[in-house]
Amino acid sequence: MKPVLSAICLLLSAVPALAQGTDPPSSTAQAPPRVTADVVVTATLLPAGAAETGRSLFSMTREDLERMGISSIVEGLRLVPGVDPRARGPRDVQTDFSIRGATFGQTLVLFDGLRLNDSQSGHHNGDIPIPLAAIERIEVVAGSGSSVHGADALGGVINVIPRSDPHRILDVSTGEHGLFAAQGSIGGDILPKNWTLTGWFNRSSGFTFDREFTIGGAAGRGALAHGLVVDARHQRKAFGADQFYGNSPSKEWTDQTLGSGTWTAASRGWVTSTRAAYRNHGDHFRWDINRPGFAENRHRTNAIEGHFLASHSLTANGGTVAVGGSAGGDWIASSNLGDHAFSRMAVFAEAAVPLGTRATARGGVRVDHFSDFGSSTSPTGSVVIRVTDEFTVRGSASRGFRVPSFTELYYHDPANQGSPDLRPEHGWTLDGGAEWARGPWVVSVSPFRRWDDDVIDWVKAAPADLWRSTNVRDVTSTGFETFVIRRWRSAFVRVHYAGLKVEAPDLTQLSKYVLEYARHQSGGSLTVPVVAGFRAAVNVDHRHRLDGQEYDLVGFRLSKGFTRGEIYFDVANAFDETYHEVAGVTMPGRWMSIGFRLR
Repeated sequence: MKPVLSAICLLLSAVPALAQGTDPPSSTAQAPPRVTADVVVTATLLPAGAAETGRSLFSMTREDLERMGISSIVEGLRLVPGVDPRARGPRDVQTDFSIRGATFGQTLVLFDGLRLNDSQSGHHNGDIPIPLAAIERIEVVAGSGSSVHGADALGGVINVIPRSDPHRILDVSTGEHGLFAAQGSIGGDILPKNWTLTGWFNRSSGFTFDREFTIGGAAGRGALAHGLVVDARHQRKAFGADQFYGNSPSKEWTDQTLGSGTWTAASRGWVTSTRAAYRNHGDHFRWDINRPGFAENRHRTNAIEGHFLASHSLTANGGTVAVGGSAGGDWIASSNLGDHAFSRMAVFAEAAVPLGTRATARGGVRVDHFSDFGSSTSPTGSVVIRVTDEFTVRGSASRGFRVPSFTELYYHDPANQGSPDLRPEHGWTLDGGAEWARGPWVVSVSPFRRWDDDVIDWVKAAPADLWRSTNVRDVTSTGFETFVIRRWRSAFVRVHYAGLKVEAPDLTQLSKYVLEYARHQSGGSLTVPVVAGFRAAVNVDHRHRLDGQEYDLVGFRLSKGFTRGEIYFDVANAFDETYHEVAGVTMPGRWMSIGFRLR
């Protein structure tokens, strides 16, 4: 084990001593909350208790993210076992998310249940139009989620859920490399009830050549009438993209507009939810900043979807049933890819049935049809057994699929060539798990195995050749994740580990994505009060990648609270590690900043 990781593990082991006096003085006092939210919305068609879904689930609440000193969504997801963010820059500039070794296109990213996966390119799936200040929690469901959410959910699902409680928050920071960041959110207060307004802005002159960035956005969300919630948000990014997609100093501009309306009603024992959503995404990419017009691309994608869900409680046995359907389409206008479109529709159903007093079975199926890619059926089934009040075991099996992006089908530039005859990907996941929870302690273990067919990758036979998109046949992924959490009234510690092996026996060429994964991931978080009202937080992300890289990313925050907020000092990559998560793309070294938060 590397010296840095050993030092951090020693620090984590010292938490009980540091936290003495932080437990409630009486044994009858209420226990601290568990790390998993009581109700989750991502794993099933209906909100369900975290322990009832039968799926491998990890939830990070707003309170935990604040205590840990997390400054971006990507930083938070680095600390989720099994999640491998492959960033091309800091502060959510651009990141590909992988879950359990799946390619970034096999991870479905949602905002409050709305699809963010872009039909042009999976590289835009991380354009999440919300700052941390406005997030209620982040839910990560590992394993196939296509029975609930449809295409792209082969490896897992990330759902970012906005806050809706009354609040006022302003967070401003500045630091090295010309960093300035501001985010603010207000809910209720001077606004109408159940309304929230949010704004954010980040900029940096760059930690090296052609790596500057500017990110900004605004959002509004609220109830127009009883049961009707509307949401509108817009985000823009401009960033230096040196070596992002090839051996060139590039520049990229993206923008995204997202709008939705959801109406919820209840009648005669049925609860219905009807949603309409529209997403518009723009991407302007300049291959070489020194040669405007050369391999310069402009892409504009649109997606529209209508979604209906009806649920009913089965009073005879305490179960639930849900049925629904959706319809929509995606289209693109592109200077490189051309103009293309496809339509899609789906029907789905799910039922949960108690098996006695200590077990629950859940099953569901979804059938999707695409005008260009045919039909796909995604069944799922799970069982949860509460062996004791503290110990639970679970198991699930599910099938998922993904359709190729417009880039994989039609893109071409000096280094890459798409293939218009690509087939959709399909895969099965077997997922097991056990969890022990007693008071402030939570221990979880989740083994899994996934078999994927016709996985799409960019490959080439020799370094001088073009990268070409192709179906690389079968890929098998095997591994497990585990974490331990212990909470006190004003402190907590979490450690985790994930091991992974990906096998692609038919992949005999150079690969861009399938074999880019972390074999071992470990680390944890510690937050604890120290002296004179100060609080310290340490986050560790240790990766041992298949390409031989082994590194520790250590983040540190020291904060001082006051009546209406706090001031803080942050250090990212505190030990100045040299590393990359996408081949050829250098990541920042040590980066210090200071800031304040007002509530």
